[in-house]
Amino acid sequence: MDGVNLLSATMDTPSYDVIVVGAGPAGLTAATDAARAGLKALCLDKLAPGGALINLGELHDFDEIWNGPDMASRMTDDATVAGVELGFGEVTGLSGRAPWVVTTADGEKHTARAVVIATGLNKGKLGLPNEAEYEGRGLSHCAHCDGPLYAGLPVVVAGADGWANLEAKDLVGLAGQVTVIDPSPAQSTNDIPHIAGRIVALEGADGLKSVTVDSNGTRKSIPASAVFVYVGQSPAAEFLPETLARDATGHIVVDAEGRTSAPTVFAAGDVRAGARQYLSDAIADGQRAAKAVIAALKKS
Repeated sequence: MDGVNLLSATMDTPSYDVIVVGAGPAGLTAATDAARAGLKALCLDKLAPGGALINLGELHDFDEIWNGPDMASRMTDDATVAGVELGFGEVTGLSGRAPWVVTTADGEKHTARAVVIATGLNKGKLGLPNEAEYEGRGLSHCAHCDGPLYAGLPVVVAGADGWANLEAKDLVGLAGQVTVIDPSPAQSTNDIPHIAGRIVALEGADGLKSVTVDSNGTRKSIPASAVFVYVGQSPAAEFLPETLARDATGHIVVDAEGRTSAPTVFAAGDVRAGARQYLSDAIADGQRAAKAVIAALKKS
């Protein structure tokens, strides 16, 4: 990725203490805590604030009863009250070196003394040749949004960890038979059947009708009107410089405080290496990253 000389930036480019890329639970928490500490913070996202929360029904990480959209609204309100500037735009580049230049698809350039990457994961993929044919015709990435469309019909959740577990719980009572398919050892969670295997084929001439599952070398067909895909989720970090350290799966490598290999660049939430895809973890990540940003900027 080519560097961008700060001298080429226009004089009216907004300047911030910290820019948080991604307005999910980790990003909103980091931006809010930084703003509460007196830092000028911008939180950018290509979608509405809330991230994965927007797609979730009842949350199970808290003693109080919350659903995803309500929690997203509360976190967004907290950020606004704290003084966070919320911006809309797809970030396509990060360059410079403290100050950093964040570039969006619209050509906007924002500068900041520190950056927090909290972009989460891209949509899951099964890795099948005809997968695109079933997008919106049986393949979904949001149980809370699309579950009611399959009332009384058999559905499959591909994946068993983190958000996938929450989505499977949401589908119970919305759809008919719910089956979790994941390479991990077969188990039954909350009476949801679990098959240890992977989906190797999608079938149906007019929308999805069934899937073929490979389980320990044995293949069988399972009726399915929809597959909610939570496997094959790559970190949403394509815009970052190649020099930023990543693990074998492309997740950003961080230390215990969320620091990356680049000075004053931090990462939080599902985009970082070792993230478990739990809401409580994402919030804790955001808090740690904000604390590290505050400490780093005090030294500079």
